[in-house]
Amino acid sequence: MQKTKLALSTISAAALLALAACGGGGDGAPTTQQPSAPKPPAPTITVQGTATAVSGDPLAVVFVPHTETSTKPAPQAIANNSFPAQFQKATSEGAYTQVGIDANSLISLTAGKVVEVAGNGDYAIGRWTDGSSSIGNASVNQGEHYAVGKPLKLLQVLGIGKTLNCTLLASTNPTAISGNFAPGKVNSATAVIDLNGPTLQSISLDVTIGSDAHATATVTGTILNGVFQSNGVLHHVQTFGTSQTQPYLAFGYAMPTPSSGDVTGVVVLKCQ
Repeated sequence: MQKTKLALSTISAAALLALAACGGGGDGAPTTQQPSAPKPPAPTITVQGTATAVSGDPLAVVFVPHTETSTKPAPQAIANNSFPAQFQKATSEGAYTQVGIDANSLISLTAGKVVEVAGNGDYAIGRWTDGSSSIGNASVNQGEHYAVGKPLKLLQVLGIGKTLNCTLLASTNPTAISGNFAPGKVNSATAVIDLNGPTLQSISLDVTIGSDAHATATVTGTILNGVFQSNGVLHHVQTFGTSQTQPYLAFGYAMPTPSSGDVTGVVVLKCQ
C-alpha cells in the first residue's frame, strides 16, 4: 500500500511538470507580445521661398522676436555684426533656423515654418511662424523676423550732400505681437544714410495690417548698427554687403499702429 501511494505521487508530479512545460495548467490564454507603440514623428520645419545662404565669418544678424514691443526690447533682440558663422544654421533652401553669438545663447526654431525667405548671398531674410522655438511658441499670425548678412562697416565721408538713398528690396510680412490679425504687408520703405557720421539720417515705413491700410513710422537721426529706441519705434539696424557705395540696409522694427497694436518685421533696402 505504501508503495502504491509513492508511485501515484511520482506520477502526479511528473504530470504536473509535463503540463507546465506545455503551457497548460490553467484557463488563461497563452501570453502574446504586444507591439510597441509607434514613435511620434520628428518635429518638422517647412520653408516657403529660397535664398542663397550668406558666406563669411563673422556674420551680421538682426533678430526681432515676437515678444518685442515698440517701447521695450525682448531679451532676444539682436542687431550685431560679429556673430560666428558656426552658430548660424540654414536649411538647403537658405532659410536660417538658428542664430546666436555663442553656444550658450543659441536661438533655434524646433518646429514650424520659415516664410518670406529671400536673399542673394549678401543678405538673407525670413520669418519663423506657426511653430515653436527656444524662446516659445508663435501662432500663424505671429513671427520671429530675421536678417543675416555680410557685415559691412561704412566709412566716414565728409562733405555736403554725402548721402546714400535707399529703396526697398525685400521684407518679411509685418505681424502684430498680439497675434489677433493676419500678417500684413510692407507698402513702402525708404531711407537716407548720412556718410558724414555715418548715421541713419532717416527711414520711413508704410505697412498694411488689420484695418490699418497705411500705418506709418519715421525714424530720424539714429545709429547704423545696434538696437535702439527713438521716434516711438524700437529698431534694429545693420549694414550688409561688400560695397561702400552700394550697401544694403537691414532694418528690424517694432512700431505702433492705430488699431492693430505693436507690429514687428524686417526690411532690407539697397542704398546708393
